[in-house]
Amino acid sequence: MSRLARIETWLHAVWGEGRLDEVDGLFDAEAQADGLMPGLELRPQEFRELVPALRAHLQDIKITVLRHVETEDWLWTLLKIAGKSAQSARAVEFTGQLTMRFRGDKIVEAYNNYDVIALFEALEMMPRDTVALCLSGEVLG
Repeated sequence: MSRLARIETWLHAVWGEGRLDEVDGLFDAEAQADGLMPGLELRPQEFRELVPALRAHLQDIKITVLRHVETEDWLWTLLKIAGKSAQSARAVEFTGQLTMRFRGDKIVEAYNNYDVIALFEALEMMPRDTVALCLSGEVLG
């Protein structure tokens, strides 16, 4: 199975279906993922806490790979994540990027970047146009 196919299968199983038993299958034991939040480096075991936390707010998660680039041991993906708010059933859509280095068929390092502002705006946990508000000098909170 190609690296892209493995990632797509893993994303669907773990994030889409909440199958936490699949978390370890893709990662090297020493792997860590950076970039989700400043100062938060995720090891495979932390995904077991993060996945249910997100799924408590976002249901019917569907992840689509919009673009990807693969080199010798790296895979980059641009993702579209869609679902519905668990609180309001409102449609939610945002994008993310994953950059992963592989050793064989296991990820040994990963860098994640998701548009979490778009996610939390769609979940109605942040005001619409949060970025524009902050750029204009508005202080949230």
